[in-house]
Amino acid sequence: MAHMIAKTIDGKDAIAYVGETPWHGLGQQLTSDAPLDVWAKESGLDFELATANVEFKVPHAPAIEYPGKKVMYRTDKDLPLGLVSDKYKIVQPIEVLEFFRDMVGNIAHLETAGVLRDGAHYWALARMDGEFNISGDQVNQYLLLASSADGSLATQARLTSVRVVCNNTLQIAAQKGPAQVTVRHSSVFNADTVKAKLAEYNDAFKVFEQSAKLLAGLKISSAQAQQVFAKVLGGDELKPSRAATRALELFQGAGIGATMDSANGTAWGALNAVTQLMDWETARTSDARIRNAWFGGGVDVKQQTMNELFALVRSEEHTSELQSPMYLVCRLLLEKK
Repeated sequence: MAHMIAKTIDGKDAIAYVGETPWHGLGQQLTSDAPLDVWAKESGLDFELATANVEFKVPHAPAIEYPGKKVMYRTDKDLPLGLVSDKYKIVQPIEVLEFFRDMVGNIAHLETAGVLRDGAHYWALARMDGEFNISGDQVNQYLLLASSADGSLATQARLTSVRVVCNNTLQIAAQKGPAQVTVRHSSVFNADTVKAKLAEYNDAFKVFEQSAKLLAGLKISSAQAQQVFAKVLGGDELKPSRAATRALELFQGAGIGATMDSANGTAWGALNAVTQLMDWETARTSDARIRNAWFGGGVDVKQQTMNELFALVRSEEHTSELQSPMYLVCRLLLEKK
């Protein structure tokens, strides 16, 4: 039983989606032309947030208002969600959906939206125009907008990619313009400003495509893969951690899509081995997988893995690839980090 997925007002899992049942396997299926008010109701994003004063009380004394803090709560259930600063700028859940209104049907297609932890986290994910294919291995481009009501997550619009064969998610690291825009809750969220900063998302995705194709074209041994896994996941080459050992198993054929030409014995396959471990196996429930894949430590682990794999690209062992235009692009990509 999921324990982090919130419930809609009528008691359903607070997730809505279009198309086939998504990788998390939860929620209400909608049609592609569903209006935003239907999205809001079926995803659970149709509640409002407000703040209340914090009071300190001891026996035999009147309550005293505690300065500088507020309790964030959802007004439909009078349910407290977290303790925040009195300067906290609320991003209402409906604003997350409204962000996509003028994009839907044009360059964006809403695919899923939902609420975690009773309303403390809420998000919408839209597939953007743009995809690439590596020998039948398709990767699609997405835009995730998420926020929180408890101060644990700044509002963020983040470019991400999804590998279709296994629904592995990878955050896109942009080099021309931002691939992620973060707005702290001490500032007012302005949708137009955020969209303007993300205007060059196609450039970011093209750089990511070049990076992925370079990794898919780079053959690595199991020993090299294990070296990367140990650096990122713990242990060493002689005694790798349990996570590093499992990543090697996924790389060697146990992973979804591991036998595809793009992934079989390649750096791209190594990256997706770690991605599957983070997205599917580290967390044991569907709702925990959602949080880990998009908001948790899994995001950082995937990026560290990509950095280590590009270090292999730059090593002397692969000098034959160093003159390719794709390598030169990705070298510039790394040097800008």
